[in-house]
Amino acid sequence: MKIDLKELGKRIKLTRKGQDLTQEMLAEKAGVSQHYIYEIEAGRKAMSIHSFASLTTALDVSADYLLFGDGQRIFDVDTPAHHNNQLMEIAAELNPSQRDHVLEILEVMVPYIKN
Repeated sequence: MKIDLKELGKRIKLTRKGQDLTQEMLAEKAGVSQHYIYEIEAGRKAMSIHSFASLTTALDVSADYLLFGDGQRIFDVDTPAHHNNQLMEIAAELNPSQRDHVLEILEVMVPYIKN
């Protein structure tokens, strides 16, 4: 399946404007340059999966919506994707050894929480 970069760019632009964000503000939230946002919105630039994930997080929008125009446009606060983002943010602040310890703790805790 081929992604239509022009349509993807339009949806990013519409979502950004709907949230009263400038390209510069979105770029800062996503950790990319303002020119990169400009190129993406114009449909001239493809994104890495990392950049795409950063944009979906910065815009708080589903990947399905940006890619295909369907799916849930704005995430509910209680979606699994939101929780995944929170977990990733916490893990990013830890060194590899600390992440291993957290994983060990979760592996022990999850079976008890499920019951």
